[in-house]
Amino acid sequence: MASLLSLSSRPQALFRLASVVNQSVCRRNLHLTAVVRQTRDDDLFSFASATPVSEASKSTTVPKAKSQDAATRREKQFYELVEYVTNRTGCKRVVKAGQVRQTAWLRLFQLANTSEQLEMVAELFPRWRDSGKEFRPIHAEAFIRRCEELKCPTLALKVFGDHSKYGLGLSSLFAARHLLHSVYNKRPLSDSMTVAALFGVYKLPPVSSDLAACSMLYSACLKDNSANARIVGKALYEELQKHALDKPPIRAPQESVVRARYAEKPNIWLLDALRTIEKVHKKTGKEWKWMRYWTTDREWRPRDTFTPMQPETTADHA
Repeated sequence: MASLLSLSSRPQALFRLASVVNQSVCRRNLHLTAVVRQTRDDDLFSFASATPVSEASKSTTVPKAKSQDAATRREKQFYELVEYVTNRTGCKRVVKAGQVRQTAWLRLFQLANTSEQLEMVAELFPRWRDSGKEFRPIHAEAFIRRCEELKCPTLALKVFGDHSKYGLGLSSLFAARHLLHSVYNKRPLSDSMTVAALFGVYKLPPVSSDLAACSMLYSACLKDNSANARIVGKALYEELQKHALDKPPIRAPQESVVRARYAEKPNIWLLDALRTIEKVHKKTGKEWKWMRYWTTDREWRPRDTFTPMQPETTADHA
């Protein structure tokens, strides 16, 4: 009887034991699942937040590194070319092998990244002349353009004002216009007058005979209140008005690609100067309406053309 009771009660005991074990296991599993889920969630959000930061840092550091490398290579090329030209020019060449080509100067102008470097190039000009070589008009134009880009137009004035030393001549009207453009708007009037004098030194047409040069120099005179500026300005204005009224207006190109062309620059400089003159004349009460043919899209007619009045027709009398 005892054995029967013990056998009958064993399944219940086993059931109670199994239920206790299952509850503890379930509680432990729930606890581990929550911890694992939290860890996974933390890893997920930490990964998502870290990724943009690393990508942003890479995106900013890579271009900076590339630009620094490019600047370093450019500076190295500049000084290597300076040394090459120095050793192969002058009365006594240090290195006999190899020649300096005309294009080497254009390359030096472009590699120069500061006004100090460009002045270093200018100090090599006498060596070129001592080698029996001459500069071409393209060198003068490229040098002036680079001086303007590096904001050192006075360096160009010094070089072209001392031809006996540097040997680089203001050999084209285009270069002379550009030199005047680089100084007339932001430099004192004396610099513009120096450029105007160089027109005669290098046997170029007078400033007053060229519309672009005349308009820029007259605009410079308007910003100066001295008596000399008024005297020069009066003579320039008469020539400017005469030439402008006798010639059809020039229209500046609107397309950026066309405006970027070097050959289009004088026309753009002319129109910019005329707009400045028009504003000053309006403000000071001077004559300005004739400039509208140039600064606006008004239809232009030569001043000596007119439409004659036709006589009235009369009936024939018998």
